[in-house]
Amino acid sequence: MNEQIAIVTQGLTKQYKNITAVNSLDLTIPKGTIYGFLGPNGAGKTTTIRMLLGLVAPSRGTLSVLGYDVEKHRDKIAQKIGAIVETPAFYNYLSGEENLRVLAYSSNLSLTSKEINVLIDRVGLIGRGKDKVKNYSLGMKQRLGIAATLLSNPEVLFLDEPTNGLDPAGTVEMRNLISELGAENRTIFLSSHLLNEVEQICSDVVIIKQGEKKLEGKISNLLAHTKGFSIKTSSVTQALSILQQYPKLQPQLDNDGWLSVKAQANDIPSVISTLVYANIGIYQVIERRNTLEELFLELTGQPKQGLSHN
Repeated sequence: MNEQIAIVTQGLTKQYKNITAVNSLDLTIPKGTIYGFLGPNGAGKTTTIRMLLGLVAPSRGTLSVLGYDVEKHRDKIAQKIGAIVETPAFYNYLSGEENLRVLAYSSNLSLTSKEINVLIDRVGLIGRGKDKVKNYSLGMKQRLGIAATLLSNPEVLFLDEPTNGLDPAGTVEMRNLISELGAENRTIFLSSHLLNEVEQICSDVVIIKQGEKKLEGKISNLLAHTKGFSIKTSSVTQALSILQQYPKLQPQLDNDGWLSVKAQANDIPSVISTLVYANIGIYQVIERRNTLEELFLELTGQPKQGLSHN
């Protein structure tokens, strides 16, 4: 047993009749990692999470969490993990506090009212714990769901679209909370369609399509490559005409009036010199790197409006 590894899958596969939802998925996730799990609609993200939680049996392959085989020892990992899978379900006629108390009792956890209130405050429901859940917005239910995952102070959290229903301010608060939880040496397995949020809080990411892994690695490494440079000039059309004499640069006009070139850093001085020599003013030069969204679209072929839910 490797004590530094939180989650391992080997050849993980799930088939439903003629449909392969997850296909030979291999993952190795170190402890203390905030791990982004991405894919377009129907990619198999939620199915994978359900298998890791022991809610769905795999057709083939093996999977372990905290060193325990999920199929054989689900009872040994139950209180070491917390999870939100899709929309959290609660008793609408009970308050937020009462729901957490019921969940704690059903899991044989002894939490005081003070401890439950601390969790409620931590997820941003200050002053709303005694309100009935039927009066909660979707975003508030998401927050209560996070509180529920923390009842057992778990080592591993599985979060499936945790920002669902949150407004922009709430999304930022949830991002900060997830970052705080990760800083406490928890492992967080995060499935989200908000690629900008994943890029900001995750250390590692995997992208799947039709149940198969397409890309995996540290975000810092995946986004380190320079794509080129954008240049703001006094005459973008004249600058384009001049740089078109150098096909290697692949110059083109962006919609926002910038001139983009495919160049490395050591090419830029000569590009600038060429434009200045032609009496074109240079206002600004910006290095362009890959974004997670660009990588996602390249690998999955999804339009931007397709980046939602599983």
